[in-house]
This record gives sequence, C-alpha cells and structure tokens, in this order.
Amino acid sequence: MDEAFIDLRENAEAGAGGDTFWPSFTDIMMVVVMIFMMASTVLVIRNWDLVLELRATIEAESQAEELARSMTETSATLEEQLAQAQHINSEFRMQLMHAEENKRDMQTRLSAQQQQILALTKEQQQLAASLQQSRRSGQLDADRLARLNIEHEQLAATLAAEQERLRQVSSELAASEQISREQAVELAGIRQDYSSSTQQLDVLRDEYDDIKVKYDRLIRPARSAKGKYVVTVRYWKENGKDQLRFKDADEEDYTVVTRKELHRRLSKLKAEQAGKLYVKLIIPDDSGLSYNEAWGFTLDILDKYDYYHQK
Repeated sequence: MDEAFIDLRENAEAGAGGDTFWPSFTDIMMVVVMIFMMASTVLVIRNWDLVLELRATIEAESQAEELARSMTETSATLEEQLAQAQHINSEFRMQLMHAEENKRDMQTRLSAQQQQILALTKEQQQLAASLQQSRRSGQLDADRLARLNIEHEQLAATLAAEQERLRQVSSELAASEQISREQAVELAGIRQDYSSSTQQLDVLRDEYDDIKVKYDRLIRPARSAKGKYVVTVRYWKENGKDQLRFKDADEEDYTVVTRKELHRRLSKLKAEQAGKLYVKLIIPDDSGLSYNEAWGFTLDILDKYDYYHQK
C-alpha cells in the first residue's frame, strides 16, 4: 500500500506508520464541527430575527385593532350627540311656532277692538254733527218766531218739539261719550291684561321647563340613542300635501312612505327590537306645518313606537 501511493506532504518522512492517518481525520472532523457550529449560529440568528419580526407584526396588528375600536366608539358617540341635538332642535322649533301662533291670535283680537273703537268714534262724530245741525235749526226757528208774531203759537210748539229733540240728542250724545270712555278704559285694561298675561306666560313657561328638567333628572334617565336601534323620520308639507321620508338603521338613503306604510314599518320594528327602538324625528325649518300639526305628529309617533315613551 505504501509503495503504490507517493506521499506529497511536507516532512512526509518525519511521521511513521499509522500516525499519518489519524491526524488527518481529526482535522477533517474539526472542520466539519466548525461548519456545523457556523451553520447552527446562522440559523439561530435568522430564527431570532424572524421572532422579532413576528412580534413587531403582532404588536402592529394589536395597535391597528385598538385604533379601529377607538374610531368606532368615537363615531357612535358623535352620532348619538347629533341625534339628541336634532331632537332638541325640533322641540324648540315647535315651541316657537306655538308662541308665534298665540301672538298672532292676540294681535287679531287687538285689531278687532281697535276697529270697534274707530266705529264708536265715528258714530260720536256723527251725533255731534247732528246736534250742531239741531242747534242751527233751533236758532232759525227763534228768528222766524221774532219776525212772525202771527205764527207765534205754531213756532212755540215747534220750538218745544225741537228742544225736546235736542235734549234727547244731548242725552244720546252724553251716553255715547260715556260708552266711548268706558270702552277706552276697557281697552286700556285689555292691553294691560295682555301685557301681564304675556309676562306671566313667559314666567310660567320658564318655571315649567325648569320643573320638567328636574323631574326628568329625578325620575328617569335622559332619552338616549346609545345602545338603541335608531330609525329616522322626516316630516313636512309641500303644496298642502304631507311628505314623509323613512330611513332604517342599516340604510344610507331615505325612502318615500305614506302614513300607513310608516306605521306598518314602525310596528314591525317595535315588535322586533323589544324596547330598544329609538325614533328620531326631523321637522325642517321650512316645513310648512303649524304647531298643532307638528306637535300632534311627534306625540303620536313617539307614544306609539319610541322606547322612551312606552309605559
């Protein structure tokens, strides 16, 4: 075997027999072990990098979920506040319409009384003119009596009749003047009563609002759309005809409905939601509705379907 192969290593003759094989095997195994250790180190480093990347990805996903949840809660809170503000705005608008109608009624009554005063004043002027005419007629009769002694008795009778008529006219004029004064006093009293009534109405309205707010706070919680199934109803008049629009909670656009269709849908939702139906009513500024129409419609819908108004 030694004669078949030539040993090319340096100092080949320095070693003897079996000592030349085992050191070479040991070197090979050391190289193999070093390669294994290097490969293991590289794998460990790569696995550690992957673990760090995985942790960063999980943390980013958690932050994204937290941000989405926070945005959802903020949107729900803003929508609830908007619904509450629109409802309060509708109630204030109906109260203003009621006050304006009362003001127009009082102005109509005041105008009618002023017309009566003008008519009485005109009648008084006519009576005064008639009295003046009667006085002139009496003066003519007295002159005629002085010139015509022959017709003295006839003129005396005529004069007596005219004087009686004059007394009647004077009495009627005095009565008319008294009536005018009484009506003027009555009108002044009515104006004063109207002013006092208006002030008392404002005071009572303020006291009622304060008491109602305190009562609502003591007895039951405020009406809120939080956690409720919210539907929206818009109501106005156009060319004297009712206009109704309905929007469900999961709908983006309004739907044209009749009164019968509106009540049918609200009845179905009331049965399905079991005390969680929140009806948001919107009455535009230029609705064309009177106070009684707007308030009656609001009470009818809320009393029948809204969770807060159910007994």
